[in-house]
Amino acid sequence: MSKFWRHSGDALEAELRALRPEPRPEFSAMLADRVRSERRGARGGSFRLAFAGVLTAAMVTSLAAFGGLGYAASGVTHVAKSVVQLVSPTKKIAPLAVGSATSGSDQYRPGYGFGDPNHVHTGPPGQNKKGGPFAPPLTPACHGAVCTLSTTVTIDEQAHEFISVLIGGKKIPIIQRGSRFGGPLEGVPAKTLNYLVLIPGSRLLKLNIPRSLVPAAGRGQIRLIARDPDGNKSTLLIPFTI
Repeated sequence: MSKFWRHSGDALEAELRALRPEPRPEFSAMLADRVRSERRGARGGSFRLAFAGVLTAAMVTSLAAFGGLGYAASGVTHVAKSVVQLVSPTKKIAPLAVGSATSGSDQYRPGYGFGDPNHVHTGPPGQNKKGGPFAPPLTPACHGAVCTLSTTVTIDEQAHEFISVLIGGKKIPIIQRGSRFGGPLEGVPAKTLNYLVLIPGSRLLKLNIPRSLVPAAGRGQIRLIARDPDGNKSTLLIPFTI
């Protein structure tokens, strides 16, 4: 039985082989060319990949030998930090501890340059408050969140003036907005104001301080330290009661 089926299968296989279609010569030639080109491309790609790997290894070795890797890494780190700073700058702007004020148009008047011999004298600067040394203490006027101290101060020569307000022996911030020393002051709140007096004479002194830092009762003082172009100093204390 198995012999019968074997002979029968051989005959069928031979018949199928005889009847199978033959590809056209053009198709066979095209297919052969394509296979050959793909094999060449694969060999070339492998060669290029291997060559690139060898070249990269050589470059890494050279960079390591001369410290190039560290330089490249630091360069990348620098670029990354620059991008971060560009997107979100980390530098913080802190309020000034010392405020400053200019003498406005005084500095542009001819003959009033700091140290001009016509507006200085020997010895320390002379400073006086309104009413003289025996005038009663000032009383702050409080409105809302601000208390104001006002008086008139006279200085007899050019000087660099340092102004501060003390309560209980400690400096408290002066609100420059709305304050005056002759002309209006500008800037962030500060515990010491700097002012360059170029034109000697009398001028209004008006200082705003935070009401929250003023006690219900007590004493304080305005302190003015004047330093002339020769370095001589004088101090004027103006008391106030709360």
